[in-house]
Amino acid sequence: MNHELWKITGKIWLFFLDLIFPIECLGCGRAGLWLCGDCFKKVRLKSKQYCLHCKKENDFGQFCPPCRVNYSLDGVWIVALYDELLVSQAIKSLKYHFITGLADDLSRLIILFVDKLLEQRKILKSGLDEGADWRNFKLAENLPLAILNFNDNLIVPVPLSKRRWRWRGFNQAELLSQRVAGQYGLALDSRSLIRIKHKKPQAKLAEIHRLENVKECFSWQGGRLKKKNIILIDDVVTTGATLNECAKTLKASGAGEVWGLVAAKG
Repeated sequence: MNHELWKITGKIWLFFLDLIFPIECLGCGRAGLWLCGDCFKKVRLKSKQYCLHCKKENDFGQFCPPCRVNYSLDGVWIVALYDELLVSQAIKSLKYHFITGLADDLSRLIILFVDKLLEQRKILKSGLDEGADWRNFKLAENLPLAILNFNDNLIVPVPLSKRRWRWRGFNQAELLSQRVAGQYGLALDSRSLIRIKHKKPQAKLAEIHRLENVKECFSWQGGRLKKKNIILIDDVVTTGATLNECAKTLKASGAGEVWGLVAAKG
């Protein structure tokens, strides 16, 4: 069965799922929404970012200098923690119960987080223009180009293997990417980064085995990226092994900065 036929079959299956399972808020059970406005407001976004390797807090989620040598990825922006019950329920329901409407709610959380990042950029740039103190200059040194030149970013979802896509009928990272790219008018490429090997699910592996499990699993089928900054979108990050392997592939094809943007940290 070819990819397009799978896509049609998947849409039919999702239509029947929508008929079988009533739409009720995951938090309070209110009918008509998967995440009502009141429950949405209860989700705590992660205000402090940190180096994913050593967990030291920093301004923009970048890898600190001693840790950077281990990564092709420049850093990761984490929207919320997986411990947030509504966030984990939304992700599980999207991925394993195929409730694609939850991509809208998770995307709203991501967009709210990105808005705060961009507001931080706006305040910082305004302060620099006004000759602000040395602390703003220090922050400016760490300001990622992907934030500074946000409108020039390319959005790329972390790809699924063909086997996983056939089982699920969609890629949750692609659904999130479509909504985020649409919100900000950013370029989206959801076809050129592909997974060429199907391995064990990362969630089932110990941390020390995750890096090896995704090694050489990805390929870039597009043209040279010519220093284009990339935002890699996925639902969950744990060790960052998958995001880093994607970044390695993208930089080998000429990418500039590569940042992960994830709905939750597991």
